[in-house]
Amino acid sequence: MGVQEKASVMRDKIFSCSSASMKEQLGYSGGIFGNAMGQDSVHTYGDQFSRDFAKIGDKLMLVKANAATILSFLIPPIAGAWYDSPQKGKVSHLRQALRIMPIPFAISSMLLFIVPSSNVLYNFIWTFAFGVIFDVVDTFYDIAMATLGLKLCTDPKDRTGFFTLSSWASTLGSMLPGWIIPIIVGSTDDLNSQKWRYFYVALVFCVLGVASMYLPYFTINERVDASIDELARKKQANETEHIQWNRETLRAILHNRPFMIIQISLFCDTIRQVTYTALPYLYRNVFGDYKMKAIIDMISGGLSYIGLAAVPFVGNKVSARNMMVGGYGYTAFFYALMSVFNFNIGGKGKMVAFDRGHVDALRKYRYLIGAVVGLAGMPNAAQGAARKIITADSTDYMEWYGYKEFGTQVRSDGMLSAAGNIVTKINSLAKANLYNGLFVKIDYEYINKRTEEVAAQYRLKDPKISVIEGKLDANDKYWTVLGRLFLVITLCGLIGNTLSAVSFLFDNYTGKRKQMILDELNVSRKKHELVMAQMDDDGE
Repeated sequence: MGVQEKASVMRDKIFSCSSASMKEQLGYSGGIFGNAMGQDSVHTYGDQFSRDFAKIGDKLMLVKANAATILSFLIPPIAGAWYDSPQKGKVSHLRQALRIMPIPFAISSMLLFIVPSSNVLYNFIWTFAFGVIFDVVDTFYDIAMATLGLKLCTDPKDRTGFFTLSSWASTLGSMLPGWIIPIIVGSTDDLNSQKWRYFYVALVFCVLGVASMYLPYFTINERVDASIDELARKKQANETEHIQWNRETLRAILHNRPFMIIQISLFCDTIRQVTYTALPYLYRNVFGDYKMKAIIDMISGGLSYIGLAAVPFVGNKVSARNMMVGGYGYTAFFYALMSVFNFNIGGKGKMVAFDRGHVDALRKYRYLIGAVVGLAGMPNAAQGAARKIITADSTDYMEWYGYKEFGTQVRSDGMLSAAGNIVTKINSLAKANLYNGLFVKIDYEYINKRTEEVAAQYRLKDPKISVIEGKLDANDKYWTVLGRLFLVITLCGLIGNTLSAVSFLFDNYTGKRKQMILDELNVSRKKHELVMAQMDDDGE
């Protein structure tokens, strides 16, 4: 088979989708791309910007993260019920969200990279306010896109290609900030210049993000809400009925095994998310080479695309569950290798002394460590596609359980997406406390305090990191904090990936059992259709 034929086969595997046209697939992926780009800009770099430039301390960062996350708990059930409610006008609630949310999402993401004053309290209020706006709008858009994906791709055979394509877009959207921000910001050692470069890059992402996030609205046609039980609606023709947070829906969600396994794994994943959120600190502070992050992210992104490209081909042979187990196990192995640098190999395996000598050694071998980080990221995009496939499969599992236990259809795409988002908020709360708690524990705030002290002591008008570090003693606590930071990054990566891999071993919705459930579901659907047809005949 020639190169052209292989490319044709790959195209057919990815774009072949009976549920959605190619234009709709590309439009959906465009929205995912813009959303991922904004999320990665804020979640990966917003935290460091707030600490290092807005000068918000570790404890205030913890308060901000907790308060913002708790407030955002109110949004998922509201959004899920809104998207599942009957359409009253020409435009569904889902399309209304796709039309409204992109602009406040992009603007708030940009304003989070502004230092409005020299007053820390005012900076805290500014960051908190726009952070809450960003989280609320992002939640509405996230649930809208998740619900839209479930409605677009109703055939299980289409899900591998459909979600692989959207994962390609998500990966690219996440990689762009990782490439561009370290190069632009890291090309200068001047702290004031770095602060403004963050804003200019955020402005560019704001414009690009708005354009991308509007693509689903303009390219995807309306879909009939599959979450409404048509049989029940026909029985109550004079009433407006829609899916609610009732006992049956809650029970069906809690007994949705693949869905619950995903939520458990994501809870464990919050530990490794500490590592990913802290990676900018690894390059900028520990390695002293911020531009290096762009190089490593390119390597990691390229490998991630290779892994993602294999999903449509191995999807028929390797289950999505096994992709998750293998991916997490693979990444855990590389973080185990990174953890070796926390020990003094020549000193009988004892922990190294967290001093300047240790940091200098890490900087000496930074490209070796960076290569390990790059290799560790290879399964990430493929795991994102596999996770979406399992989530989509879980809608079938939920429907099967509803027929089996209640004798009626209990399938709610919006509520399932909302339930997943609620768990995500719980995980965000756990991550916020773990992440910020660890930063308090290692006393990261000392880095900024010591930087300001040295700049004031030597009257440095335009302080540069390299100059400030040159003024410090070898045993200064500054170096101890950097050593502890590296320890946190490596151990959280190792523990989080290991626990997530183990959790997927309990998912049994694969192989013969999955096929048996799908066969039973098809039989139930046919019975359901016959009952509806009979009711139509009686009505005539």
